Amino acid sequence: MVRIPAGERRLQFVEAAARVIAAEGLPAATTRRIAAEADAPLAALHYCFRNKDELLEEVYLFLSRDYAQALSPIEDLGAGLPHVIGQHARRIWERMLERPHEQVTTFELLLKRFREAPEAEPAARAQNRAMYEGWVASTTELFAAAAEAAGGQAPENLEMIARLFISGIDGISMQHLADPDEERSRQLIELLADSLAALLSAVESSRRPLRA
Repeated sequence: MVRIPAGERRLQFVEAAARVIAAEGLPAATTRRIAAEADAPLAALHYCFRNKDELLEEVYLFLSRDYAQALSPIEDLGAGLPHVIGQHARRIWERMLERPHEQVTTFELLLKRFREAPEAEPAARAQNRAMYEGWVASTTELFAAAAEAAGGQAPENLEMIARLFISGIDGISMQHLADPDEERSRQLIELLADSLAALLSAVESSRRPLRA
């Protein structure tokens, strides 16, 4: 039998958990069901994770902190912030189309706090905040790097622009999952990128000193 490295095995269980949650819902994602989805012994899952909560925490991290690392690389970071925003939106969308279960699982996890007992709700809310902080941090860092590479200055409200970008992606994803239409969704992705580019242009214009 080929021995699978612990890191690889952990990722198998995390990805299996995401698939189970998307297909069957969070209550169905027992450790036994996840191990079966991963085609691995239950004992191997308990070796990698102490319990289901620890595994779900890793799923949160996989879909937030680690998500950007799984995307295709950005080409020509120095082409300007509007260019990078458009490319980032498209590469996120390509992954969404390839692995829609990740987005479904994300929504399931974010809604988890509404199904918790009152005493567990604060912890669930903190997990949601951490998930969004992961997305906002990676997006803001990417946009700031793009502005710097292009020799420009990042707008002061760059974090809010990153949050607006993420809100747009979330909304388009929800609409697409509810009523799939690839052409319409691609147009919405382009419109989102164009709208943010126009916003950045307006911010840049407001910085320029008036000529006497």
